[in-house]
Amino acid sequence: MTRYRDERLGAALRALETPEHRPEFYADLHRLLAEARTARRAAPRRRRLARRADVRWGVRLAFAAAVAAAIWLVAGLPDDAPQVVRPEPAAAEIQARVRIALASAETLTGELVARGPGFEGAYGWKGAQRWRFALTARGDFRLTGLTLEENVAYDAERGIQRSLNPSASLAGEGPLFASERRGLAPGPPDPGPIDPILENEYGAFVRALLAAEDPRVRESAYRGRPAWRLDVPAAVNQIVPEHSGDRFSIWVDRETGIPVRVLELKNGQPLDELRIEKLAVDEPLPRRTFALRFPEGTEVMRTDEGFRRVALDEAAAAVGYAPLVPAWVPEGFELAEVAVAPGPGSPTGVEAGNPPSTDVVSLSFRRGLDEILVTTRLRHVPGSPDAWSDPLATGEGYVDEPERVLLGRGALSDVEANVLIVPLNVPHLWAQTDDLVVTVSGGVSRAELLRVAESLEARA
Repeated sequence: MTRYRDERLGAALRALETPEHRPEFYADLHRLLAEARTARRAAPRRRRLARRADVRWGVRLAFAAAVAAAIWLVAGLPDDAPQVVRPEPAAAEIQARVRIALASAETLTGELVARGPGFEGAYGWKGAQRWRFALTARGDFRLTGLTLEENVAYDAERGIQRSLNPSASLAGEGPLFASERRGLAPGPPDPGPIDPILENEYGAFVRALLAAEDPRVRESAYRGRPAWRLDVPAAVNQIVPEHSGDRFSIWVDRETGIPVRVLELKNGQPLDELRIEKLAVDEPLPRRTFALRFPEGTEVMRTDEGFRRVALDEAAAAVGYAPLVPAWVPEGFELAEVAVAPGPGSPTGVEAGNPPSTDVVSLSFRRGLDEILVTTRLRHVPGSPDAWSDPLATGEGYVDEPERVLLGRGALSDVEANVLIVPLNVPHLWAQTDDLVVTVSGGVSRAELLRVAESLEARA
């Protein structure tokens, strides 16, 4: 009787529909198991200390322990000090920790320092350069030069980027050039808010860390704080190999989970360094932080990229077709912006080799400092050859080798998508329907990219 009941129960359990584990499940599980093992190892030692302690020594021991803990937090343990036995974290755990930190942060501030011949060659600087920066979960950013007289500010609520920059050709000297860009898209592959250091450099290194497969992990420290160091291989740019490393060493602050230092190496030798100092997470930032006023009388170069914010139910009427909207996004992401650009606009792809983007809809979903972008644009453009390449290609000097996947559900059912997850590029996929070119991109996993793509539905 018992066996018959157990067989029926087992059959019923196997018949249940069970959802897939979330992408962070195994990393979180390993982290919790590691913490439990560490706690079990530490418990007997705590009990022995408690039995030995008496009232006379209690205060003195507590004081000494507090001092030791403070020294450890601020300066780190010396190399010859007894080491606490704890399991080495897996790379996936640290990558998950970085994702969680970026997803949960509302603001990020600090000082950004860049030095090395790659930066000097690209931007005409001399020596190390330093900026104060601020980022928000709304998409605002501010970069204020401390060694160069320059300012860049983006107000996400108004969709306006303003900047005061020195001439790169004069190595940071001479007059400042003022510019104001309106009508920006939420982000790539269309012209959106951009800063070459925060987005092109720091953002690229963070993407390299998250995209790396099983990078080597070492316990380390950064400016007196415990950190993990991860070594990540990178492809060398074939056009400027002298300014392109073959490996990155990336330091992640253990307390916050934020990447705080990147060392680009070539043949084992340091090439460039980018680091964050005075890091602060979730400090309140007033709106004026992202408002940049030009000096009176300054001549301003003004441009309009053609995008405007609309409600989601207004997008179809603006571009003349029903855009594709995901029915599923990872937990915590919310629709933050809907932007449309009716008519012809800027081309995308390597060397702007694609047809001009026409009737574009760009949807931004945000979760903390993370973002997912879903875009659609017309595939057939009058006067242009009907030939498309990856709108989000890594760039000149790199050869991308995307994975081709046949999608099985939604508006893209039976459509072949090109999936690219590599260092120095945002994880993304792109595909072509009979009428549209579609992109899905963001700091998410391959499984999440595919699930978003397969949930796309036409929204009239």
